[in-house]
Amino acid sequence: MPESSEQPTAWQWVPESQFEVPPTPTTIAIKRWWLSLQAKLQSADDEEAEAPQSSDAVNVNMQKGLVALDKRLSAWLDDTDDSSIKWIICPPHAGVDVIARDFCQQHSLQVLSPPPRDELTLDALDLTLGEENSTTGWYIPELAHGFIRQSKGLRWVRHFFAKAMSGELGKGVVICDSWAWSFLQTLWPTGHLDTLTLQAFSAQQLTQLGFEKEQEHLQHLASLSRGNLGIVSAYAERRFRRQASHPGAQQSRFEMPSMPAEATDYTAFVLHMLLIHQGLSLRQLRQVLPIISPSQLDVELYSLRSSGLVALTDEVWRVTAIGYPTVRQALKSRGLWLDRF
Repeated sequence: MPESSEQPTAWQWVPESQFEVPPTPTTIAIKRWWLSLQAKLQSADDEEAEAPQSSDAVNVNMQKGLVALDKRLSAWLDDTDDSSIKWIICPPHAGVDVIARDFCQQHSLQVLSPPPRDELTLDALDLTLGEENSTTGWYIPELAHGFIRQSKGLRWVRHFFAKAMSGELGKGVVICDSWAWSFLQTLWPTGHLDTLTLQAFSAQQLTQLGFEKEQEHLQHLASLSRGNLGIVSAYAERRFRRQASHPGAQQSRFEMPSMPAEATDYTAFVLHMLLIHQGLSLRQLRQVLPIISPSQLDVELYSLRSSGLVALTDEVWRVTAIGYPTVRQALKSRGLWLDRF
């Protein structure tokens, strides 16, 4: 079912403090739901293989999120006397960062990028931020790429915060992954900053977007994903398009991936670092996790990749959309600090 122009928009931009996840059923209820789906779909595998693509494999129109963000920030953007900074916080895979970058490019904001990540720990680090554009303002495409969690790797981001908070940079937009934001709050007081994020999607809002399954299904999917549209879409694609996210993973296409049986604290540390930095290369992982030997790190990554929890793209390791709910719960169970999304 396509979105109706007469309905209130499902795309709601709110301050970070007003973000609310959908109600969470018990773990048992979620497991029963997945088992029920598996039982229903296994009996119809042959028929589904020959059937037309389900309408539930939704191609979400992200343009409406951009329209909503533009409406939210239009007055701020047009006010030449307002030199404040907007901080857009982005849960993993949610598409918030893509919408935010499209907004900045649409309004011709000047790009202010951190140095390449491999240069952040060099002794001769260039801390130049560039000159702000007084007419259009500036934006940082991803603040998570502006630091490495080690002593030398925090200099650029500390310098940026000092300049931004002093007002020297003028009007701008900072786009930041939610896990990186959670970490950066330990370095700099951020409680007074003007943050925005995309409100979690409820079952009702998912229906608006075209996910046409029964409400019980959507309630569980909204809960499993914590209202994260990217996670919802990944699981919908996995179920309705019958595509395995990671070839060779030892798991049904209709169940959540599991943490490796041999998982240790080291496993959790690897996943935590990947989330905080929005992905890292093998070399960078070795930098931030010197307590793990290179050979053991290779074993951890192989095990996590085989479980469908991480993937390697363009030489960068990242937590997958399908694996993210499992990873987040595993880190929570080990007492590691999380994002609030």
